[in-house]
Amino acid sequence: MLGTAGEVAPSLRGWLRAMPGSYAARDLLRARRDRMALAPYARRGAVYHEPNFVALPYAGPTVVTVHDFSHRRHPHAHPRARVAWLEAALPRSLARAGRIIAVSRFTADELCECHEVSPEKVRVIHHGIDADFRPRQADEVAATLRALDLRFRGFVLAVGTLEPRKNLARLLQAYTALPRSVRQSCPLLLVGAQGWRQRGLAQRLRDTEGVRCIGYLPRQQLHDLYAAAAVLAYPSLYEGFGLPLLEGFASATPVLCSSGSALSEVAGGAALEVDALSVDAIEAGLRTLLDDAEMRAEYAARGVQRARAFTWRSCVEQTVQVYREVAGE
Repeated sequence: MLGTAGEVAPSLRGWLRAMPGSYAARDLLRARRDRMALAPYARRGAVYHEPNFVALPYAGPTVVTVHDFSHRRHPHAHPRARVAWLEAALPRSLARAGRIIAVSRFTADELCECHEVSPEKVRVIHHGIDADFRPRQADEVAATLRALDLRFRGFVLAVGTLEPRKNLARLLQAYTALPRSVRQSCPLLLVGAQGWRQRGLAQRLRDTEGVRCIGYLPRQQLHDLYAAAAVLAYPSLYEGFGLPLLEGFASATPVLCSSGSALSEVAGGAALEVDALSVDAIEAGLRTLLDDAEMRAEYAARGVQRARAFTWRSCVEQTVQVYREVAGE
């Protein structure tokens, strides 16, 4: 359970992020702090990899990882200060980079569409899946389920920060459209921190029968919940990759996700895809997976197979190859 400090920090962080110029100020302070520290490495020809969009000024070979363009496609889902900062800082970062890593083909295409970037600079490298996400039997997860008063395969799981892009308002509407008997026997469990502009939704979630918001959990408990859920629901409006899909796949839990963005690319036919903008479609997908044991088993098996295509070893090997390219080896 979060204590008082844990509850105050996210709200303070959100307030600071919403202040005009907050991201630009952070960027300036970071650049001043790190420029001198990086200079000796540049003189030795070391490769600088910025894993989060905006690289610092660096005189040596630079690689930048881009995760998505939600600030451009869904600006309403971000604080204005962050959108303005990314619009100003990201083009400079991309121009400085010798290579740009996109976490999906979808993101690579968005990159070339949103910015004047040569496709020759871009490399698509998918994320991997942590080996700790795996199928588990009921007795392996019993302690976690007991602590949270849950049944094995007796709840719908949604994982992610409570923020507009995750489409939780429609998921809530879809869930409450299910028969009350289903909601009483199969609660909707949301795991994740409170995000930006979601206080109203968080209150609605707390006030809705069958819905439980439990915030952050220890890693082991999260692994257990992935493997114990009846369905993982991830109807996000937009993703540059969608790691929770892989985590559900690897845990042998059937996944419902939205079609489009990078989710279809990652799912590869292993998830039940629905229209993210249609409450009826999300509700029908939930009902299908909860009612049909054979379909649940089919999607669980597809997911386990799909997860095998995504490994951190492959991600690392491809990333090292990018370092060699940009260094001229």
